[in-house]
Amino acid sequence: MKNLSGDLFITTTPSVGSQFFPKSKISPKSLRPKYLYLFHSLVSPNEMYIKNSFKNYDYIFTPSKVISEQIQPLIRKTCKVFDTGYLLFDTISPFEYQTTKKNKALIAPTWGNEGVKEIADNIKVIVSYLNKYDIEAVFRPHPMTQVADLQLDKSVEIDLNRDLNNLHEYEILFTDYSGIALEYYYLTGKYAIFLNVPKKIKRKVSKTEVDFIEDKMRTIIGQSVDIGTLYDLSLPIDLDEAKAKDFILSVTGASNSLEKSIEIIDSEIIQS
Repeated sequence: MKNLSGDLFITTTPSVGSQFFPKSKISPKSLRPKYLYLFHSLVSPNEMYIKNSFKNYDYIFTPSKVISEQIQPLIRKTCKVFDTGYLLFDTISPFEYQTTKKNKALIAPTWGNEGVKEIADNIKVIVSYLNKYDIEAVFRPHPMTQVADLQLDKSVEIDLNRDLNNLHEYEILFTDYSGIALEYYYLTGKYAIFLNVPKKIKRKVSKTEVDFIEDKMRTIIGQSVDIGTLYDLSLPIDLDEAKAKDFILSVTGASNSLEKSIEIIDSEIIQS
């Protein structure tokens, strides 16, 4: 990485310039690439990322105007931000799979040992609850989770998909603060059940940083619940559908994201 040369380095990995993700030091400086960050999640960039995650990029492409505004306190003044839309949704129409019905529920915690452990410790409660509705539970670990370390009931199926291609196969989503809930609602128009576990805050935010997407989604595209009162929750959950759809479209941004991204790279970055 330190001897990297080129015009532009594009990545979905945050924290470029850290000891784990060093920037190029090749000489002369004219050989060093510019660094462009693409978002791989729709959650806000404030609490869910460590300090200086976005500080050392030259360009950042965000999914929406919402995130473009939220990221401003976290970048250097010379960094250029463009809201280009969410690349993962480029070939998918909103709510494309809304009519699909299945008898499976996906349990998908956010990244980190705590999130996995909290849900794994309560997996039997969730499975028992779903049995009331004749719904099968399937567990999907975050792509960064070591599957071999999971200690789950052997009767629970594990889904190792790393993309969106089968989210529509599930009738319900159980999660905590994971951005998968936003992707799931965009695809299916179906709600999530958010377990009330401690939020995995990786950075202390300032008083001006507010209205985080991952907090707002818990009351707009689903319902939050304590594991101890899960049995009291009746399905299906009633949502304000118009509000939920407006919300998800506001955080997913423009369509034709790839086309827009290429156009900006060509006209605003390479040409400059």
